[in-house]
Amino acid sequence: MTNKFCVFLDAGHGGIDPRGNYTTAPSKMFDHKTGTFHKGSVFYEGVWNRTLVNRVAAKLQNLGIRYLMVHHEYLDTPLQYRIDMANWYHRNFAPGIYISSHANAANGQARGFEVYTSRGQTASDPIATTMFNTTRELLGDRISYRPDNTDGDPDKEAAFFVLVRTQMPAILIEHLFFDNIEDARLLMNDEIVDLFAEAQVRTIIQHMPS
Repeated sequence: MTNKFCVFLDAGHGGIDPRGNYTTAPSKMFDHKTGTFHKGSVFYEGVWNRTLVNRVAAKLQNLGIRYLMVHHEYLDTPLQYRIDMANWYHRNFAPGIYISSHANAANGQARGFEVYTSRGQTASDPIATTMFNTTRELLGDRISYRPDNTDGDPDKEAAFFVLVRTQMPAILIEHLFFDNIEDARLLMNDEIVDLFAEAQVRTIIQHMPS
């Protein structure tokens, strides 16, 4: 593996601080009123994001692939701070790719997996396509998918801060909808989490410089 490459890992939003407080917006949690999630029936997106990213990091470490986590262990650090950190190391340490991991929420009915890039055709698009296709290969019909094939590839496009301010190729992944009870149950399945992490690692390997 090349030493001149680094994966910038970003677990979206904040987590649970040492006092047990959720450090991010209430919209990033959902009480299903039934079931077992992070705190009884409550699903915390920021906690799940960190669970996934920690799994990705462990796999990368086992493979000897450099990575840098740009999020805090539990604080909801500003997006500008995360981007500034990634961009600095991209310029001064090792160039790489940026992956922002999330779970989605809408109306309690929506379901599915999405990958986002910035608008237009950029170096991020092939990475997003690999991410989407690899996830589908690994998880098959165990989850549902929400592609946008209008421009010939499955990624969706948006002007999300972490996609337009990064100096390296960047993708943002929405891993199902945590406010949908069926998707939320899937997100709590350890095998599903591992397959999502594996899809990220396989995507990274395919887009590393030779």
